Amino acid sequence: MFSTFRGGAASAALLLFALCGAAPAAHAQDPTAPAARPAEQAPRPGFVVDTVLVRGSRRVAEATVRAQAGIRAGSTMTAPLVQDAIRRLMATGHYESAEVLVRGADTGRGPLVLQVVERPLVAQIRFEGLTTVSGATVRDSSGLKENAPLDPQAVAQARALVRQMLAKKGVQLLSVDTALAPAADGAVNLTFRVREGNLVALADIDFEGNSALSDEALLDAMSTKEEGFWWFRPGRWDREAFDEDLRTNLPRLYGERGYIDFAVVGDSLVVDPATGKARLIVTVNEGPQYRLGEFNVQGNSRFPSESLRETFLTQRRSVLGLPFGGQNQREAGEVFDRPALDAAAGQIEQQYRNEGYLFAQVVPTVERVPAAAGQAPRVNVTLSVSEQQPFYIRNISFKGNTTTHENVIRDRLWIVPGDVYNEQRLIQSYQAISGLGFFEAPMPLPDIQPRPELGVVDIVFNVAEKQTGSVNFGTVFGGSPYGGRRSGFSGFLGYQQPNLFGQGKTANLRAELGPGRSTLEASYTDPAIGGGRNSGSASVFRSGDRFIQFGNGRRIRTGASLQFGFPVPGQLRTRAFLGYSLSRTSYDQAQDEECAPGTTSLFCLPNATASTLSLSVSRDTKNHPLFPTTGTRQSVTLEQTGGPLGGDANFQKLSTQAEWWVPVARLGSSPRSPTMALGIQARTGAIFGDAGPLPFERFYVGGVQFGQPLRGYEESSIGPRGYSQRCNQRLELTCLGDAFFTVTGEYALRLTDALSVSAFGDAGNVFGGVGQFNTARLYRSAGVGVTLVTPFLGAIGIDAAYGFDRPDPGWELHFKLGQSF
Repeated sequence: MFSTFRGGAASAALLLFALCGAAPAAHAQDPTAPAARPAEQAPRPGFVVDTVLVRGSRRVAEATVRAQAGIRAGSTMTAPLVQDAIRRLMATGHYESAEVLVRGADTGRGPLVLQVVERPLVAQIRFEGLTTVSGATVRDSSGLKENAPLDPQAVAQARALVRQMLAKKGVQLLSVDTALAPAADGAVNLTFRVREGNLVALADIDFEGNSALSDEALLDAMSTKEEGFWWFRPGRWDREAFDEDLRTNLPRLYGERGYIDFAVVGDSLVVDPATGKARLIVTVNEGPQYRLGEFNVQGNSRFPSESLRETFLTQRRSVLGLPFGGQNQREAGEVFDRPALDAAAGQIEQQYRNEGYLFAQVVPTVERVPAAAGQAPRVNVTLSVSEQQPFYIRNISFKGNTTTHENVIRDRLWIVPGDVYNEQRLIQSYQAISGLGFFEAPMPLPDIQPRPELGVVDIVFNVAEKQTGSVNFGTVFGGSPYGGRRSGFSGFLGYQQPNLFGQGKTANLRAELGPGRSTLEASYTDPAIGGGRNSGSASVFRSGDRFIQFGNGRRIRTGASLQFGFPVPGQLRTRAFLGYSLSRTSYDQAQDEECAPGTTSLFCLPNATASTLSLSVSRDTKNHPLFPTTGTRQSVTLEQTGGPLGGDANFQKLSTQAEWWVPVARLGSSPRSPTMALGIQARTGAIFGDAGPLPFERFYVGGVQFGQPLRGYEESSIGPRGYSQRCNQRLELTCLGDAFFTVTGEYALRLTDALSVSAFGDAGNVFGGVGQFNTARLYRSAGVGVTLVTPFLGAIGIDAAYGFDRPDPGWELHFKLGQSF
């Protein structure tokens, strides 16, 4: 009897160990033959290894084989030890087979032999006849490598990829074969011989067997299209896409209309070999149309049956896919909608997971009821609920945060240990952590580690730190950008760090030196002073307006500010802020500016000092600071400048802002999938008192970087007297108002945490005072935009908006830096 352990033969090994008491049968030998090597067989449990021998290795060093197997001299053999050794050897990919044998099994100890058969090295990989797609792409995507052992699985994957990639290009694959040819030093050359057919273009798509739905309706539901006149209808044949149409798209279309027995019974593709034009014929069996009969829910105790029934029976109407438009109530006798039933089951499971029932299952059962005389067939539907047990969160931990302190991440959580497991809040926490901007995107999904025997779940967030700080510097030669009289070299140096010391503290420094450019800005923000819940920020500055310039001059502000933030007791995500700033504003007139008596130029005003005390309250539940898909933000700020605080003015300033976001759809099931969201934002403000010496505290509308944003119009081009291009070029007192109102609606597609595209509509205006406030007099615009978060410049974006209420309506292009709604 002769037995061995081979790679992929674990069951035989276990059987041999079960028969460990059986002795090997003797082998007959020729007495004239040389002395035979001691018999080798699989080791029995308890066999002690004297030494480890290697047989069959040519390319891999014997010491490496021993290390890969993990069996050492002195080891006592067990079944798991043998299985693990074979598994480790085969996992290296170097061997076609591996065996573990011993000599002297009867004595209980002796040498152990690792018998391996090496796979040949692939010296070269070639593709012959493959012209439509890149052979290198196939090679790299399948995992094939030169100067590496031949991997049969990777070869099979490469063959499949050739077929798939040609199908994507609409090219027929006639055949794909592989051949191995000897090369130097025992290696082999691997060749893929591909025979490509013609480029297939679908000239016609015909359906047979359909009567309830037209050919046009079926074609609209499919991603496969016949060729058309325009470039976006090439009629490309893609077998994978067509299979998805047959498997998903057509059954969904019929299922929504009650034809739940629908089936595709055949398809054929007739290709003209001369032209590559093809005719696709799809044969279907529609079956009868079913209507809704009884609808029941069973097995539920956590939620009332009526509530779960409403998930399916309440049908929301929508307008352009947006979540509004009223509701309909499904009733018995209506056409049965199977996809809606499956979606309702998924929503109910989500509802259970949000209440801690991690393993809850909702299984819809559809019972077909034969048609009565004169009636359509019906289905009785039952939602069977298996609730299982609720889970509680035991631990929340983080891995990979080598720089960022754990408390910074934990502060973004919407869940805490001891809470009932809630999947929706888990996703919000994941998005909020990603929104910090401290980690590589996309972040891996959190690991959920349930312990059913304890009814608890452990959650692990995996992150990877990224470089957050940036230094930028440069020089420029030219005159003052604000109409100054000097020219020459100017230089700037900047430093930004949003995660100072890994504690979420923010530091910014920018210095600029040159003719008409000498500025300094430095700020520091601590979101958790002393590790507590209070925040603070401080800044010093001597700066002008960096992103906008006017032809009649510029202003320079010199001063400092200080602000403290406090959580509002009992209010989640709500904070109050108390701040004070002291600044001196000076004005630099343009070279050709004349400051005659009665001038309206802002830059002819005398220097003024502002002493300001501010109080604000803000509540923010958005799931992302820049690209939110859900949540709200409201803030109110009241400022007192001058008066009892001193300075050259005496006025009060009130500013409010409200923002709402709701998700509309997710293009996938993962939290990282692109998400569409609808957002609305409104801003308003008013000044009470005399801000004359400090005109820049008043309001001006237009553009995206200066004043109140309103896309579709030039910067600061809208004042209380209406639209004026002059205000964009020369900012004057007549361009400013004491009240404003803007509103924005945005339909956004959040592709990733760093990229978003949107369609928007803006409206706004400036008024001479609160008494002139009139929302019927708003300047309107609409457009599209894209925003990208970059490693060094932060958020940058471009918007194209059409201003409807300009004297000459037209498009305006806006470049923006930083967050701009």
